[in-house]
Amino acid sequence: MEFKDFSLFIKDTKIGSTFTDALVSGKIFGTRCGRCGRTFFPPRAECPDCLEESIEFVEIPTRGRLLSFTAIFVPPAHYGIPRSKMPFAKVTQIPCPVGVVEVEGGLRVMGWIPDVDLKALQVGDPFEVQARTLKNGQVTIVLSPI
Repeated sequence: MEFKDFSLFIKDTKIGSTFTDALVSGKIFGTRCGRCGRTFFPPRAECPDCLEESIEFVEIPTRGRLLSFTAIFVPPAHYGIPRSKMPFAKVTQIPCPVGVVEVEGGLRVMGWIPDVDLKALQVGDPFEVQARTLKNGQVTIVLSPI
């Protein structure tokens, strides 16, 4: 998969296509340092603690608790939210929840929370992190209540 197809707009990175190819197959990868064993998400090409460049890709846990959330009102095009039908209107007034889920091991994953009423969300709720291919072919990370 080319980075231009990834909805989080990763352009040129050292991690190559391993991360995005995993997302296409429904898996979410982080990286683990070959020296100190620390795991990172999003993936990193080197360890910021020991500066080791020997990293391996590992599948991260996908279940955790909602740590934080907010709503955005001008969503990126890849969210698939219909645009206003009013001529020249550039703002969509539909709240699009985004959040951060802390999974096992303390990793924090940010993603879009589709099809959930913002008023129903509470910090601490159990969530699952998922890779999803959108209608336009882009891949993104979504958070779903369990």
